[in-house]
Amino acid sequence: KTILQHTTQQINKMKVQLSLYAKNLPKVTSLFQGAANPYAVVKTLSEDGKAVDVGKTEVVTKTLDPTWTTRFILEHDFETTLHVSVAVFHKDDKGEPKPMGSALIDVVTVADSKPFTVSKGMKGGGDLFVKVQKYEEKGTLHLQMKGTQLKSTEGLGLGILVKPDPYFELHRLTIDRKGWDLVHRSPPVRNTLDPVWAEAVIDLGTLCRGDMNLPLRIKVFDHEKNGKHVDMGEFQSSVNGLLASKNFSATQDINQADLASAFTLRIGKNKKEMGQVVVLRADLIGMETVARSQDPAPSEPPKQDPAPSEPPKQDPAPTIAAAPIVPEVAVAYTPPAPAPAPHSPQPPTAYYAPQPTAAYSPQPTAAYYAPQPTTTYSPQPPAGPPSYTPPPSDGAPFVPPGVAAANAHQHYTPPPPPPTFEAYIEGGCLFNLAVAIDFSASNGDPRQMGNLHYASSWGDDKNEYERALHDVGSVLAKHDTEQRHPFWGFSGKFQGQIRQSFQCGPNAEVQGIDGIQSAYRSMFTSRSGMSMSEPTTITDVIKTAAHYAKKKSVSSCIDGCIQFLSQFLH
Repeated sequence: KTILQHTTQQINKMKVQLSLYAKNLPKVTSLFQGAANPYAVVKTLSEDGKAVDVGKTEVVTKTLDPTWTTRFILEHDFETTLHVSVAVFHKDDKGEPKPMGSALIDVVTVADSKPFTVSKGMKGGGDLFVKVQKYEEKGTLHLQMKGTQLKSTEGLGLGILVKPDPYFELHRLTIDRKGWDLVHRSPPVRNTLDPVWAEAVIDLGTLCRGDMNLPLRIKVFDHEKNGKHVDMGEFQSSVNGLLASKNFSATQDINQADLASAFTLRIGKNKKEMGQVVVLRADLIGMETVARSQDPAPSEPPKQDPAPSEPPKQDPAPTIAAAPIVPEVAVAYTPPAPAPAPHSPQPPTAYYAPQPTAAYSPQPTAAYYAPQPTTTYSPQPPAGPPSYTPPPSDGAPFVPPGVAAANAHQHYTPPPPPPTFEAYIEGGCLFNLAVAIDFSASNGDPRQMGNLHYASSWGDDKNEYERALHDVGSVLAKHDTEQRHPFWGFSGKFQGQIRQSFQCGPNAEVQGIDGIQSAYRSMFTSRSGMSMSEPTTITDVIKTAAHYAKKKSVSSCIDGCIQFLSQFLH
């Protein structure tokens, strides 16, 4: 019971973040209206089927393949199921919203997938892609940037009569480090080559999952009314890189911002320069700034513009390190130091005069000198070395206990918290649900009402074991990708011999929860040849489960090696 309570506390009320994008949405607009303006409405469905509004995304104009930046934070308990309803609509400025498609998503299924993304065909047309990832509050980044001398994409690149409408997007590296997730899109700034974008407040849990060195891609586009936005270049950095490149003061003129630490926009295979981007503001709110100085080196440093990664002159970290502690210590230490010096001759004379007299008298001298510290301490040096000599088999030098204790105290690192169920899923752990049923006679006669295995007509009414199999198994089975479960029993008697681990049903593995229920009922038919018995022992069935897990692990390793060799040879 204690273990179950502890586990429940770990996995209950975990926050997850849900993001959406869609492909090939149906065309619901007229011929002259162009593409649709889609947005999504998200609701959760409770166990009793009631819908609860979560929110809706922003509108992405003129596209049938929208990627929404709005994130939805949900509290999820892995002991229960969580279904999310997503409905996509076209926003018509002159009329009512038009439905474009809908889908029902199982959050557990998405969280178990790799890379945490599931696609589902929508009722009405189109494909919906749902991504679910762990979410932790990490504070916010307040970011404002300015483009300068951007290359025009209008009028053959001259930008004389018409200038672009630039906006930027922030993309973060995915968990599998194979792609990029769009996390923020700014509003466009109209008709300019030197845009000053509005300040953005971005959740750090969404932007970088709290990793200040996670690679980020910043892309700039020219906004077009028809939805076919034109690429104006990009650069890569990180949150720490953006913080380090900030060199602009609020008292300065925006047009006088220093370009020494600006990022260069580049485009195409030839990395053609398309202008520069200056960070006007980059501040962390809701987290300690000093934590940035403790971060390890970036796992993937930005590919260009190394200068911004250098710490700026106004970085707050040096200010914290140079806190005015030393002057205070010096002032507090100076008065006591000179004070004993001028009076040192006098106090020793006054203190020393009585002591010699008292110590010189025969009785005090004998009493003072008689104790054995010197006698008991003298034998210690010769006896000490053998006991402190390191063993010959150990090549390490001897470390005194006091030093070892001090070092242990100084370098002590608290143990990490125990991993949660969600952490195993994120780490790629494969799950297989195995079930074992207690058929011991202590459960009572299955033909008598009130006993745990009793079922009157084996109809729709479920006994205690069947309800447990359904309620617990239906949740755990969602994490089993194969949906094939070994089903065993213990404490059953076959032909007069008690078995503490035996197969239930005709097959070694059953399909889904329905297969478990069917195999369970078959054990109470005459064909099974089983009768309930005693004693109750689960040791054998645990060993059976361990053997099964080991066998599955070896099989997975062999399959992985074969797949790797096939790709290598290809």
